[in-house]
Amino acid sequence: MASINHFKQNHPVHLARRDAYFEAAVHALRKGAHPSSTVLEEGCYTETLFLLRVARLHARFSVRSPDVSEADEQFAHFVDLLTGSVKAILSMLDLRKMILKEQSFSFLGSNQATIGLQAEEYQRRAVELVRALLSTLALAEDSFESLKQKNTSSLDEGGRERYSRAQAHVAELMKREQHRYAIAPSLGRIQLD
Repeated sequence: MASINHFKQNHPVHLARRDAYFEAAVHALRKGAHPSSTVLEEGCYTETLFLLRVARLHARFSVRSPDVSEADEQFAHFVDLLTGSVKAILSMLDLRKMILKEQSFSFLGSNQATIGLQAEEYQRRAVELVRALLSTLALAEDSFESLKQKNTSSLDEGGRERYSRAQAHVAELMKREQHRYAIAPSLGRIQLD
């Protein structure tokens, strides 16, 4: 009895989920990111990070299929790097929040004016990261659309149907705000035989 390669069998579903969560992350970021504002909203970046983590998970699953393109591998790496960028934005916002609390960084021995300047510096860095991220996403738009078209055209009729159904399912989950779920850390380390 031949073993089933689950990554190959579910390749259209992983592609669809990767694409849907990536597009949702881009939409959430563009909708909530206002790099010109004085204080960035942490909730926007927390949601974007979750969406990118799910996109990254499915991107990793989609490249575990035997006939994966180099463009898919590059896109999986790109999503991984974007995830790190959003983590960096959240880190800057967390540092800003912590330094503004009265007792949090009292071991620095600095006065309130110095701490205020440091908090502004973390905010400025977060804003710069947001601008860079939005610029990078704008550069990637055409390449992503081209990758999606190549992937869907390479699928057979059944694969295209599964891709469409998976995308519709994710869209419905997002519409009902039921798209969040726990991501098991071990899923990213599954090895192909």
